[in-house]
Amino acid sequence: MFTKFFQKPTQQQQQQRNEAEGSLTRADFYPRIDFHYGIPSTASILAFDSIQCLLAIGTLDGRIKVIGGDNVEGLLVSPKQLPFKNLEFLQNQGFLASVSSDNEIQVWDLENRVLASALQWGSNITSFSVIYGTSYMYIGSEHGDVTVLKYYADDRKILQLPYYIPANIISDEDGISLPDQLSVVGVLHQPCSPGNRILVAYENGLIILWDASEDQVVLVRGSKDLELKYKTVVDCVKGTKHDLPDHLSNQNQMEKEISSLCWASENGSVLAVGYVDGDIMFWDISNDASSKDWWPEESAGSVVKLQLASGNRRLPVIVLHWSTTGSCNH
Repeated sequence: MFTKFFQKPTQQQQQQRNEAEGSLTRADFYPRIDFHYGIPSTASILAFDSIQCLLAIGTLDGRIKVIGGDNVEGLLVSPKQLPFKNLEFLQNQGFLASVSSDNEIQVWDLENRVLASALQWGSNITSFSVIYGTSYMYIGSEHGDVTVLKYYADDRKILQLPYYIPANIISDEDGISLPDQLSVVGVLHQPCSPGNRILVAYENGLIILWDASEDQVVLVRGSKDLELKYKTVVDCVKGTKHDLPDHLSNQNQMEKEISSLCWASENGSVLAVGYVDGDIMFWDISNDASSKDWWPEESAGSVVKLQLASGNRRLPVIVLHWSTTGSCNH
């Protein structure tokens, strides 16, 4: 068997080898991955394009595996071997956006399987979202502000737009005292709105609906709503619903730290919020009150609590996704 490896090539074989070597370029010696099968190790984050039916799997070492129908499989490798904090498709556009642990925003060209553009952010990114069907992106920072970015496919650039939501959109004059540095943990575009409604969630449990066209707050939800006389609770184990009496509902009135959130309705009227203490709450965001009365005194129906567990079994809710059905009752 070994004679096949060490035997001297014929004159014709040597001539063919010399011709092949003469046609090689420096690019031919650049190592790259042409094919990859299966799920990569250290998978840590997922994203899904519901239109093109593509699933993206990010890893802790800077790789992204993309899987789709018709045996579509591709592997994207980031220049930095770092975990991804965020991963979202630019739906039905052939691009994938990611945020690395060192706060670099990346946009991947899926057709050519290359990194199309990257932008290093100057502060810690604490929330990231893409407006569905567009190339616009929201960036929430540790300083409490929200910035708008856009990816320009023709120029292959991520550019920061001049519009942003400042950290002091709620002042002490409104009756709410905020710390000097409060991280944004979620930014969502409100479905079925004219395109100007943005929901901003802060780590201390405060939820704000912002009108970009009028530059003002139109709705606020938070710990003040939880201090109501009665609070509806749904027991996930027993499947029952009941109202807590006053002496029980006033317990644990401290700020509840938000860990995840998503819309729980197609029209953006209900928001599902997961908390560090294991609770899930459904907030009514359907109030169209003006900025002067965005926090009504009587808002008993504004929140429903879903309690998954009690006692020492309470764990943070780190991911929430909503699945709609064909019926009106979701």
